[in-house]
Amino acid sequence: AAGLGRIRAGQCEPGVSGLFAAAGRERRRANCGDLGFALGPRINAAGRLADIALGIECLLADDPGRAAELARQLDAINRERREIEGRMREEALADVEGVDTDRRTLVVFRETWHEGVVGLVASRLKDRHHRPAIAFARSAAQPAMLRGSGRSIAGVHLRDALDLVSKRDPALIE
Repeated sequence: AAGLGRIRAGQCEPGVSGLFAAAGRERRRANCGDLGFALGPRINAAGRLADIALGIECLLADDPGRAAELARQLDAINRERREIEGRMREEALADVEGVDTDRRTLVVFRETWHEGVVGLVASRLKDRHHRPAIAFARSAAQPAMLRGSGRSIAGVHLRDALDLVSKRDPALIE
């Protein structure tokens, strides 16, 4: 509450103000939703698609002009992330169309998917089908490896399930 009060009063760092402007939100009316659904995704998108250092630089920028430019770059990256996520989500939903979604877990993979966005796809599948879901993409750093991200439902602990898989086949999960 104190932080939101400071933001509304204009007592925030230039990067925060720049992010509000880039997101088309009014800083003077800042609320928790702005932080979680407007500013946060812009900062997070840099870590998903590029380099999180851009988000950190924006938050630490002293110069309002530089902060605004960084915020615009973060906004552009977030727009790209949304496009990639939308395409991947539609592909994943198409992939499970006609599949028995009453099965315990949904697992999807496409060669063209971006590894920084698979967690968002897994989340959408989990929400749509109320099943644990794991989405995989080819690792950019290690092309022979897949990277995945999973989301689960109440009462199902993916960590425990993956631990069991690892015990049964120790070479499968790195």
